[in-house]
Amino acid sequence: MSNGIWKAGDGALPAKSTNLLISKDGYTFDSNSNRWMLNKDRTLVFHSNVLNMETRTSQGLRSTLARYAEELSASHTCIMYALFRRMIRVTEATRLTPTVILNWKAHLGKDREWELGNMRGLLIRWFDYGFYGVPAEIVELLGSLRLAGNEKGVAIANRCPYSGAFTENEVLAINDELNRLLRDEDISLECYAYVSLTQATARRPIQLRQLKACDLLQDTIQGARSYRLNIPRSKQRGIGFRGAFNRLDITEDLYLILKNLLDLQIAAVESIFKLTLDEKHKRKVPLFLDVSYCRHLFSSGASITDILDLDVMHLAAKDLGQSLMNLFAKKQRAISERTGDIIHITSRRFRNTLGTNLGRKGFGVNIIAEALDQSDSQNAKVYTENTADTVQYIDKAVGKELARYANAFLGRVIETLEDGERGDDPTARIPNDKNEVVGACGTNSFCVNGYESCYVCHKFRPLLEAPHEQFLENLYKEKEQRLKNTGSIQYANVKDRLILAVEQVVSMCDEIKVRKGGA
Repeated sequence: MSNGIWKAGDGALPAKSTNLLISKDGYTFDSNSNRWMLNKDRTLVFHSNVLNMETRTSQGLRSTLARYAEELSASHTCIMYALFRRMIRVTEATRLTPTVILNWKAHLGKDREWELGNMRGLLIRWFDYGFYGVPAEIVELLGSLRLAGNEKGVAIANRCPYSGAFTENEVLAINDELNRLLRDEDISLECYAYVSLTQATARRPIQLRQLKACDLLQDTIQGARSYRLNIPRSKQRGIGFRGAFNRLDITEDLYLILKNLLDLQIAAVESIFKLTLDEKHKRKVPLFLDVSYCRHLFSSGASITDILDLDVMHLAAKDLGQSLMNLFAKKQRAISERTGDIIHITSRRFRNTLGTNLGRKGFGVNIIAEALDQSDSQNAKVYTENTADTVQYIDKAVGKELARYANAFLGRVIETLEDGERGDDPTARIPNDKNEVVGACGTNSFCVNGYESCYVCHKFRPLLEAPHEQFLENLYKEKEQRLKNTGSIQYANVKDRLILAVEQVVSMCDEIKVRKGGA
């Protein structure tokens, strides 16, 4: 504890307050204060031109930046504030309107349009959080603008890395973090299921909150099992709670995740209401259960048979975002290879990713609109325009540059096998396809994956003198052959995250050898 600021390692947290929040780096800050110390190097100070804005808009900005500080790096939070403050200082605006945005764009000119491009993510996220200050017409305007990007010297996708679709490598990084957090019990199965479901279906929170046990389906057709989900529709005129559905095919993995969650929710309802549900009533249990309100209903004497058909037992849509998606966003540390910073996680970005991926594959607006459950195909047109520039092709020329940003390798390099957690245990050794030992496993957990997957595992301990460079060379040759055989960049890119991880291992080994040589 120093200067009243708590940070990780100081022991117990200070007394709880609705204003006391914890930054991504573990520093406590008072959201009502005009000075936030977010880590040792970054302090955000609210200046007079921001504080003199319309009160509700200024408060909306403060609430948005507080969420940023909790979920994202201190550096990025301060950069977004600095860009916003610069816009307010130049335009002398006291509230946000489309005119303010257009005036700021004109002031920046082509050479500095990237500033608005970067700040676009802040404004869209501000709107998505539901805080006052950013009207819907600004979000529509930002979605229609074509903004020049900031040159970074590497071959990266041109889409906005803060509010647009995730790249394939970002998706893999997000999934790695999702699995790690569940394995380490840092998030609940409910959080894991919600993020997985959002990613797989790209449906809105208002739709997912309505799901019940009866919506999860398993069929066997001609000996083959299929798994489906009936997802309630939203934004349909004249249709209320669970008034219309679309049926969606899902994977067995997602089915099992949701089935396990439902078993927990059914057990929770039976425990709260002190009864045993029959099969008919089990089918009406919500997938995302509002446990605290269920306890209130029980204490109020509500009958379970009277309320199962209503929406009162379901978590509210805003709670799905705040208690589940927000929890994952705070905990996860997946790095974007485009920015070198922690990836922004929002439900909207998962929707953008599905639409963008379908557009890349050549699907028309009607199919994309159906996949996103949009009644009007007009909004889906954006995914079919200029999709070629969203495809990223990593080759030897840029792989080394991207590797340092992607942070795909999470383990540590060892000089001898004895340096690993399991010492000289022969069962810890990891051989490649030529039976050459490339490293050691840092865990005793059973694993059936081949040595390739080790490079993206945080428990992998690669040997300093192992033939990592040869493996990397083979990966590039394999990628080139896939592209030659199929002509598909998407198919050629299937091992890109592995390539970035091996690139990182090779780079780390080279640095260690240089240090040893100079010692």
